[in-house]
Amino acid sequence: MHGIAGFSPGDDVIPAAYRWPVELSPKVDYEDYESSVPVVDMAELYPNEARRGLDDVAEVAKKRIVAEMLKAAETWGVFQIVNHGVAAELMERLQAQAHKFFSLPMELKNEISVNKVSTGSVLLGYGFKVRGGSLTHCTWSEGLYLAAGDVSFLKDSANKLYSKDCDKEAFVSTVLEYEAAVNQCSLQVLHLLAEGMGIDPAHFDRYLNKDVTIQRWNYYPPCPEPERTLGLLEHTDAGLLAAVHLGDVGGLQVQRDGKWFAVRPEKNGFAIIVGDMLEMMTRGRFHSVPHRAVVNKSKPRLSIGNFLFLNQTMEVVSPTDLPVPAAEEERDTRPEYRPFTFAEFLAHKLSTQPLRTFEFFKVQHKSLVPTS
Repeated sequence: MHGIAGFSPGDDVIPAAYRWPVELSPKVDYEDYESSVPVVDMAELYPNEARRGLDDVAEVAKKRIVAEMLKAAETWGVFQIVNHGVAAELMERLQAQAHKFFSLPMELKNEISVNKVSTGSVLLGYGFKVRGGSLTHCTWSEGLYLAAGDVSFLKDSANKLYSKDCDKEAFVSTVLEYEAAVNQCSLQVLHLLAEGMGIDPAHFDRYLNKDVTIQRWNYYPPCPEPERTLGLLEHTDAGLLAAVHLGDVGGLQVQRDGKWFAVRPEKNGFAIIVGDMLEMMTRGRFHSVPHRAVVNKSKPRLSIGNFLFLNQTMEVVSPTDLPVPAAEEERDTRPEYRPFTFAEFLAHKLSTQPLRTFEFFKVQHKSLVPTS
């Protein structure tokens, strides 16, 4: 059962609460793939028997993959990866769990609603209404936030959703297995990006919340007026990076140079999206990309995102010691942001500023250029 309040399948008009202002309505169709984001094939990082032992070939392939990722993170803030090591069968099993959840009656889904199970500044649970600043419009979607590595949270959720032990076990075990596989893949991408910057591949690891990865399931039902609403409002992600399985239906759109681009889903791929923290921690070398979801008239869509969040209590300090690209040798290396905790950052993002939240913490330095 869909979570679109006041709407019944077959209606020709969407409820007023889902009608967004004209200036925020999408102008790019969900399948208008004019110029899609870069795609990085990671297959050569997993050598087959024919290539095993050819270290020189593997190193050349790795350098190429790192260079492609680095360029995409710098110019787009997003890229897709394929042949990434996460089994297609596992991805299909998790999609099946998500479809099963979204088909449940509303009263069951609301047993784990955001208002009931969220803790502190981290959103958890079921909810389909996005709030940001003064906007009160609804988005044409349903969403479920899971603390994917928290076994007790998953078991408690399963007990509220399902009556059969086999259904409970399948829900918990599949989420845990998927979380472990995608988290490993995301860390590998993060390490490759760090290596490409000329720093320790594990440079960012100390900031990560290694116990819990946030997983977000989004379901977008067909919509009779897709040009009047949004699946997800424009935003940037809070953490270091996200790995989002887009399914096989278009809908993700990213902004570049003030223009929106539809992302063509790659079969069994992940969209790697640079988050606010990674832009801040690379002094703007990587770009936290604004993105949104649009909907369509005939095709339901499912997406599943895994987010590398930071430890809530660790102080985040603006870096001053990163290697400076040759083209930017004269760049000011003073701290760009005041110190803050990730919990403080999330609280500000959820309450007032969903887009490029780190700018709130920016420090205004006096110019180093003499004025006379």
